[in-house]
Amino acid sequence: MDRYRPVLIGVLVLTEVAIWQWRMVIAHRGRRTTAFVLGVIGAALQITAISQVVADIHDVVSIAAYAAGVGCGVLFGLIAGERLTPGRLEVSIISDVPSLTEHLWLYGWPATAVPAHSERGPVIAVAVEVERSQEQLLREHTANIDPRARVLSKEIRPSPATSAARPRTHPATSVFGRARRGAPYTGGQNPERYAVAHPAGD
Repeated sequence: MDRYRPVLIGVLVLTEVAIWQWRMVIAHRGRRTTAFVLGVIGAALQITAISQVVADIHDVVSIAAYAAGVGCGVLFGLIAGERLTPGRLEVSIISDVPSLTEHLWLYGWPATAVPAHSERGPVIAVAVEVERSQEQLLREHTANIDPRARVLSKEIRPSPATSAARPRTHPATSVFGRARRGAPYTGGQNPERYAVAHPAGD
């Protein structure tokens, strides 16, 4: 049993730290119940791992396994947060290209635009709500239309009631499913879903 103690410690600590890191990501996105459950599981694993290290405090290999488990656990926890609970972003785009919104519609993005002004003169402010995994694709499409556009993003933290009420669409028919594959919007969806307040002069 002593031969496998470092391996056991490394696995326990890796799992515990990964859960802790994932829990912090989930809690930041407002999923309190899931964060609570992960916290309980992580605490049990942490006590078990520490008890194994204390059983032979002079075992250098076990201490090294503990340290390696912490480092790997942080990395795995961040990956789990991005892959398993990606969350949603609100992407804001500032551009002086009047047709930016229409081009984003053709790519399949549900963009909403309002007229605005900057030091460069009249611009449009476009807002698009997307999955985190789709942010890079949206940035690429925006750069294709206007390389000088300013793109900012912030995480959306809906209330529990809002999260429960959000309808879930099938990727094959949703606008986001089209955007991931880069297929342009052809008008097959209900156009009312893409209605926006057009900038002045359109």
